[in-house]
Order: sequence, then structure tokens, then C-alpha cells
Amino acid sequence: MRAMRRSVLLLPLLIGSLSTATTSPRSADQWYAQGRAQARAGQWTAAESAYRQATTLNPTAANWRALADTRVQLRDYDGAVQAYAQAAGLARARGDLNTARATDLIAARYRQEGQAYLLTPAPLTPEPLPGCVARPARLEPASGILLGRYADEQALTSTGQLRAEPGLGGPLAVTFRYFTLRAPGRGEVFPTRWVRAARQAGMAVHIALEPGMPLRQITEQTLVPFAKAARASGVPVYLRFAGEFNDPANEWSRDPALYRAKFRLVHSVMRRHAPNVALVWMPMGTRLDVVGSYYPGADAVDWVGLSAYATPFRNGNVRDSALNDSPLDALDVIYRRYACAHPIQISEFASSSRSGAQPATGYGTFAAAKLRETYWGAALKYPRVKNINWLDLNMLGNPYVQPRPLTRRNDYRLIGSPEKLAAFRELLTHPTFLSRPGSGAALVPQALPATVSSGAPHSGNLWIKTVDAPARVTLSLDGQPVPVGQTLPYAFTLGTLDPGAHTLTVTVHNRQGEVILTRTTPFSAQ
Repeated sequence: MRAMRRSVLLLPLLIGSLSTATTSPRSADQWYAQGRAQARAGQWTAAESAYRQATTLNPTAANWRALADTRVQLRDYDGAVQAYAQAAGLARARGDLNTARATDLIAARYRQEGQAYLLTPAPLTPEPLPGCVARPARLEPASGILLGRYADEQALTSTGQLRAEPGLGGPLAVTFRYFTLRAPGRGEVFPTRWVRAARQAGMAVHIALEPGMPLRQITEQTLVPFAKAARASGVPVYLRFAGEFNDPANEWSRDPALYRAKFRLVHSVMRRHAPNVALVWMPMGTRLDVVGSYYPGADAVDWVGLSAYATPFRNGNVRDSALNDSPLDALDVIYRRYACAHPIQISEFASSSRSGAQPATGYGTFAAAKLRETYWGAALKYPRVKNINWLDLNMLGNPYVQPRPLTRRNDYRLIGSPEKLAAFRELLTHPTFLSRPGSGAALVPQALPATVSSGAPHSGNLWIKTVDAPARVTLSLDGQPVPVGQTLPYAFTLGTLDPGAHTLTVTVHNRQGEVILTRTTPFSAQ
């Protein structure tokens, strides 16, 4: 009897509990909690719906971020990018710039793009970006991208010539090395022998000039001997002074105001004594939130540079894959800020075919894909990128980088990797890339305009960026197939077009045959 009475007393509690369990959430917090429980259970579709309700009721950065992460699990990458953008915008609005930037970088991994570009006659002088003032910079080619490669003093033969690399078919437009700035009388003031060899090969030079003394000790008297020797060399000099200033490990990173003052001094000295020198201001591709405090001003900078790399792992951590990271993400930040006023030099780029974090595994295919992505992405999307220099070093065994932990070292050699070398040689066949200084490309890519001519065929390229590796790309004009290449830059030719409206559709499939991207662009011919 007592047991029956206890059951009767508990019955309302059980009914209330069941009623609560079946009642839909009423608040944003309840929807968020439900979404979190469903995500833990792997019920991603239900979780996405719950987080969507949470953002509707309370559109906080946390709710948008949860929705974005869930959409990634569902492979809804376009939807994820939109949600990440909402989260980043809210973080930025409350002044949390670090969170906003971090969220932007995550969104960039999932941003998929498909755009057609037509090859058009190059301008005779550099064209400004829309909304920018036309101001060609010193040593800026009118069109195209100068190709450069690292080759220091060790690359000289016993007769003082730059050693030829048969795999490249001849010298490139630019050769690149580091050089230490020292006080007069403390050593060589200019890499004369190396520059002379570059001149004999018909190359421009890119010198990474690093202070061998505290910034405060650099004076006009320190710089004039270098400037006069640069002028006497008679070659175009892209001078990168105290680069990667946003790296706390560099002595010249400590005082932004002092850095700006010394950079302006270098610019003044070079302008007066070495008119063949273009001064390059170059941050590294991380910690970009601080670079503005080091900017010396548009009147003291000729080019803006960037160092960016593609490696299999972030910071050598095998549990932190970087296979989907793109060097173009850092370039995009720098380009949007500075390309209106300056041409852009990718002062250092390389992709790793072997990592010290996992030395037994080859990453040649990854490295070649990142090479294509960076060079073709720059050529198609960023018209003021005018100079890209490859850091051709094997850092797994190079004594220059021995202090760095082995796990963070990478093999960046171009010549030593068949996959990378083959991808690089493809660049040499395209009219956009320049293997000689002082020249300009005959044809340059232009995003498919709203109206094109109907009187002649049009050659072009596609820019494609997807989360999954593309296995097959198709292109159709008004529903009819158009032959297209299967690696970047996905070359195609449109035949003579009839006057009137047209559509061009790009479709990308993954290895499983699934469609992972479709983009349709309307245009007209006349």
C-alpha cells in the first residue's frame, strides 16, 4: 500500500518530466544547448537547425560560430562562410579584432571560388585598380609578373658567373639573396660580385638587406656606401630593408616608430643616390594585425612585399594539418590594404615537398598544387602582384636554419622536386609570367566582363578554389561543353560568339564524382 502511494505521488513528476523533454526550446540558449547535444551525438542536420534557431532569436558571435562549424560538418561550405562572416563582423564591431581576424582565417579555408578570366591585350602603362590614383611605382612592369628565385653567393661559379639551372631553361627575371648591412669599415658594403654576375645574366636583383647593428645606429653615413655601390652596379635593385618586422624574433621589431623613421631614412638615401633602387616594405604572412603601426607612409614605400609559405603542418605539429591552408589568404589581406598605392612583391614564397615533422612522407603533389595555386591565383585575382620570388632552399639540412627545431624545417627546393619543377616550368609558357626584367606581358587575364566582342575566339583561364581537391572540371557555354584543362590555370577557348546573351558555367567534381562547386556567369556578346 505504501509502495502504491509512493508511485501515485511520483506520477505527476514523471509526467512533468516527459512534458519538459518533448517541449520545443523557447529561448536562444535552449536552442543552443539542444544544438550542442545533437552535435555531440553526430546529428549534424538537427544541430544545424537548432543553431539556426539560436541565431534567429539571438544573433551573437558565439551562435553564428557554432552554426558555421556545424555547416562545415555538413559540407555546406558556402553557408559556413556566410555564418563565419557574421561571427567575425560581430567580433569586429565590439573591438575584438584578434577574434575577428582568426575567424576570417578559418572562413578562408572553406571559401570556394570559380571564376572565368579572358586573356586581353596588356596596357602600355600600369593600370590603377578601380578607385585608385594612377601612380606607377619605380621598377614596376606595365603588366605581368616577374619570376625570381633565391640564389646566393654559393650559386656563383669559380669564374664569377651565376650557375645555370638547365631545368629552368635559362635565367629568370630576378635573382634573390640576403645581405647584412654593416657600418662602413666593418665588412663588404655591397654584394658586388654577386650583382655583377646577375647583370651578366641579364637579371634584376632582389636584396634582403638585414641590419647587422641596432636600428638606432643606422645613419646616412651607414647607408650611402651601399647606395652608391647599388647605383654603380647598373642593375634594377628591389631592396627589401629589415623585412618581417612583425616577427618578434627580429631586433628591428621592437620599436615601430623607430622602424618607420629608419625606413624613411633608407628611402631618402636611395632616392638621392641610387635611382635604380626600388624600396620594398615587407611583413611576414602572420601577425598581420600589427603591420599598420610599422608602415612608413606611401611616400616612403615603392613596393609592398610579403613572405608566405605552404607547409603540410602548422608550426611543425603533425596534429595540426595545413593542407587546406592557402598562402593567398595572407596575400589577400595585404593586397586589400596596400595595392591601391603600391605594386605587390611576394618577396618569399615556397611550398614544402618534405617536412621535418614527418620526414618519411613525401608531399610533392601537395607542394606542386600550392605552387600552382599561389602563382596562378596571383596572376588571375591580384593584378598588382608584379614580382614573385621562390626561396629555393632545403631547410632540412641547411646550416643557416639549424637553430630551428627539425619539426619546423621544410624542403623548399624547386629544382630538387620533379613535381614542383614541372609546375613551375608551366609558368614559363604563359604570357603573364616574365622571365626577363624590363619587359611586359603581351596578354593579361581579365575577369569575364559583362560584354565581350563577338568577332573572334577568346582564350582564357579559370580560377578554381575548392575544399576538396578537384578531380574533374567541366565548362559549358549556353549548355554546350567547352574543352578545358584539368589543372590550374584550366585553359579554355571560346569560339566565335553569336551576338546576344550567353552563360558560362563551371562545374567541379571531387574524386567520388560528387559536384562540389557550380558557378554560372551571364554575359553578352556584341
